[in-house]
Amino acid sequence: MGKRHKVIHIKCRRCGRRSYHVQDKVCAACGFGTTARFNRYNWKVKTVQRKRLR
Repeated sequence: MGKRHKVIHIKCRRCGRRSYHVQDKVCAACGFGTTARFNRYNWKVKTVQRKRLR
């Protein structure tokens, strides 16, 4: 599993998550680059744990 050092996803301008595809110019999380609407699904959003709120 060597030679896996290329950056594929960078930080998205719209949602701030590290899911903006550099070559495709599309965000996998919010859909920036394809849709004007925000891609939001309940199954996509992770539940916030109590430890993270501290």
